[in-house]
Amino acid sequence: MPQIRVMIESARVKDAAEKEVRMKEDPKKRFSVGRRVLKGLGAQPATVTSVAEVPSVMGEYVHEVILDAYPDLPQLVLGCELRAIPPFDADLHGINQPKIHIQNSNIANLNLGAQVGAINAALQTITGGDAAQQEFVRAIEQLTEAVLQATLPASDKQEVVEALSTIAEQAAKEPEERSKGTLKAVVTWLPTAISAANNLTILWDKFGPIIKGYFVI
Repeated sequence: MPQIRVMIESARVKDAAEKEVRMKEDPKKRFSVGRRVLKGLGAQPATVTSVAEVPSVMGEYVHEVILDAYPDLPQLVLGCELRAIPPFDADLHGINQPKIHIQNSNIANLNLGAQVGAINAALQTITGGDAAQQEFVRAIEQLTEAVLQATLPASDKQEVVEALSTIAEQAAKEPEERSKGTLKAVVTWLPTAISAANNLTILWDKFGPIIKGYFVI
């Protein structure tokens, strides 16, 4: 009998040691605030609203998430129960992608191709996301198109397009990598920069809150 107990205890110690090794080798999941994730075996879409700074005694990071199906009921979930929403496959990624065009020679002569290309590239990385991302994409796309056609001085137009490019590039980054200072400065400056064009002011009244809400600024 004592020999059996020794064998059981030895096996228990061995199992515990192996489990500890697996926990150290297996990187724990820690998703950033704002990240879109799928929860559990049911793959319920959700958004991360907060995450613990340190892991629990189990080695897992606790996340607070809001499920799309229950927006008023935040839930605490371990990282092991979450996985990132995958991006679109390459063959689907090009469907309904935003595309801002330079439509006349006067605009082309301002050498705005690089900035417009940067905006297009940034928007294409997030256009397949949730409703908030799609709304943000439409806002930047329509604002940029309107600025390109507006009767603004050439130098002002270049600066505004560059500002929109900065906003789009920040949107393409993970939330924790974004520069809130840069975003606040640009978003504060834009209404003044476009004030000479009445149609742009009207558009900003419509899309400005969407942009601010997307970045929570």
